[in-house]
Amino acid sequence: MTFTAAPTPVVRKPGFLTRIAYGVGGAASGVKNNGFEYFLLLYYSQVLGISASLVAGALFLALVVDAVSDPIVGYWSDNVRTRFGRRHPFMYAAMLPLGVAYFLTWNPPEGLDSQGLFVWLVAITITVRLCFTFYEVPSLALAAELTQDYDARTSLMSFRYF
Repeated sequence: MTFTAAPTPVVRKPGFLTRIAYGVGGAASGVKNNGFEYFLLLYYSQVLGISASLVAGALFLALVVDAVSDPIVGYWSDNVRTRFGRRHPFMYAAMLPLGVAYFLTWNPPEGLDSQGLFVWLVAITITVRLCFTFYEVPSLALAAELTQDYDARTSLMSFRYF
């Protein structure tokens, strides 16, 4: 009786340029997160003059919407099938609206009072977070589709967050 081992499947590993490209895709996360975490409260409360508690409330409402939208978009991008793939249509569709919404975050309409700025901030931060969800959730899931190798995935993520 002889035993033959099954052939070892060939595991695709992304090349250096693919890892660089995947890492560059993470820049949007850094720009959005740094702006929201370090400057948004300061800008809206100190420069535009609305209460810090209103700014915090607006950010909280946007986070609640984000907490609901992330799994929905993840499920959707996992199950959609297009000729462009599962992830890319979401990412491409989100780029321009995300850029416009992020720009508008820092350039609210002139003449708004404190309540108007609060409503604006709620609406625009929800918009930014939704657009970002449509980009970032499929983008992060893309790493698992680029390779099945544990070490290669770790390398991809290190390029993204370095």
